[in-house]
Amino acid sequence: MRILIVDDEPRHLRGMVHLIGRLRPEDQVVTAKDGLAAMELVKSQRPEAILTDIRMPGMDGLEFLERLKVEGVRTRVVMVSAYNLFEYAQKAVRHGAYDYLLKPVETDKIADVLSRIDLLLTAEKEQHREEEERQHQLKLASSAYLSRLMLSWLNGGAALEELEELERYEWLQGSGAAVYSELKYGRDSGGGPDSSLFVRALEQAWCKWGEAITVPLGGMLEEGLLAAVTLVTLERLTPEKREQARSISRSLAKEWASTGQLVHGIGPECQSLLAEAPRSYLAARTANSYNFYDFRQGLLFADELGSAAGAVAPDWGRVYEALFMEDAALVQEACLEAVCQLAEGGQASPMRLKEQASLMLLQIRSDHQDLLGKRAGQILTDTATLLIRSCRSYGELIDLLNHALREVHLALTLSRQDKGEAVIAECLDWIEHHTKKNITLERTAELFHFNPSYFSTLIKSKTGKTFSEHVTAARMKRAKELLAGEQLRIYEISLECGFQDTKYFCRVFKKVHGLSPKAYQHVRSQRKREI
Repeated sequence: MRILIVDDEPRHLRGMVHLIGRLRPEDQVVTAKDGLAAMELVKSQRPEAILTDIRMPGMDGLEFLERLKVEGVRTRVVMVSAYNLFEYAQKAVRHGAYDYLLKPVETDKIADVLSRIDLLLTAEKEQHREEEERQHQLKLASSAYLSRLMLSWLNGGAALEELEELERYEWLQGSGAAVYSELKYGRDSGGGPDSSLFVRALEQAWCKWGEAITVPLGGMLEEGLLAAVTLVTLERLTPEKREQARSISRSLAKEWASTGQLVHGIGPECQSLLAEAPRSYLAARTANSYNFYDFRQGLLFADELGSAAGAVAPDWGRVYEALFMEDAALVQEACLEAVCQLAEGGQASPMRLKEQASLMLLQIRSDHQDLLGKRAGQILTDTATLLIRSCRSYGELIDLLNHALREVHLALTLSRQDKGEAVIAECLDWIEHHTKKNITLERTAELFHFNPSYFSTLIKSKTGKTFSEHVTAARMKRAKELLAGEQLRIYEISLECGFQDTKYFCRVFKKVHGLSPKAYQHVRSQRKREI
């Protein structure tokens, strides 16, 4: 507790300070020699209790009490006087004193009055906390009601009485636009980010564009997704306003980059938000869906969408042909060409694009079911029916297709070989894609359901190389790829290639390629510069 002691007699002042310091060592005590000095300390220190003499020069205790009342200072004032007169006590209480003590002040009485003030302050703080909590709950309830009302209206389901209630919000009578925002975060990130923080961040950001209110969207959103709609008042979507919106979008994206990808769609401007906001909101959602195409950079205005032909016939012929060729890279090239054609430069509906890709995979599974095997067939099914449907970007779609088609190509290739050759090819492919793992003959043989000794002999007879030579070759190939990228350090490349000891990795690399990893990088960089 903060306590102010006011007395013009130095001896009494020192005595009171000493007494309170002994009784309540944890309290903060300040002193003043008269009422004028005390008023200055009240403003700066905000004491919770004041012990003041009545008779003082300049401004006595009763006048001091009156000044506190005029200034609106709420604190407990205990009058201390050497005069045992009922008149003084009566005046002190009338002026708002909490208590009246006689000098010399007895220890137990000062302890009692300060304890009572302490209990009173504690009760008031608890009451204030409860009131703040009540106000907070009322605000939340009011905000939740407004959110439900606005979502019902924006989705076209508001009743007549709800529309009449919305008419009370004057700013909805003006012009503006709807902004639909989605935060895509990791599906496996537990509970996900705080929805209220997300809504508050959006509202604060779009307030720079115009008066704004943001409403969260709950309901049937997919896992790993937060969404909200912001209604913003503005006169016209001028080029300056559009550029300002892009700047806001970039700032928000940077702010939430560690959480996920934040993208927006902005609907057409409305002359009256009350009359046209639902239309603008639906257009904003549609525009946002085209952020599926990575080059959109996270923001798209509804009027920037061109009219896609929508009738481009999917031509997967080259993909089907490439699946039966030796070079797996041809499959990826044909796939990318076909998907790019269907995308129509980012104007095709992402939903339609994903549907066509899924149908293509299901058709391959149907046509070649007898040759694919269980693994490749299951990958095709999962990719077509689950993964593509929930993929979030054009780049992710291409990766999913490439992975599925790579498995199909491998399965079809293996089906043309005898069983031993098929297993060897699959094993070598597995080694090539798992160079970072601790690869041993025993573990690999177990994975492919062979006896280790027989497996070792089979590999040697079919390929002319031992199992360990294949592992080393795959790791050295991977090392060259990583060194060419010039993004990782030597020790990082060593780990990526399955070597825990960097020095040993360097020795093996030099033995295989005739140069140390560092020298190989240097020579390759020199050749690049010469070209």
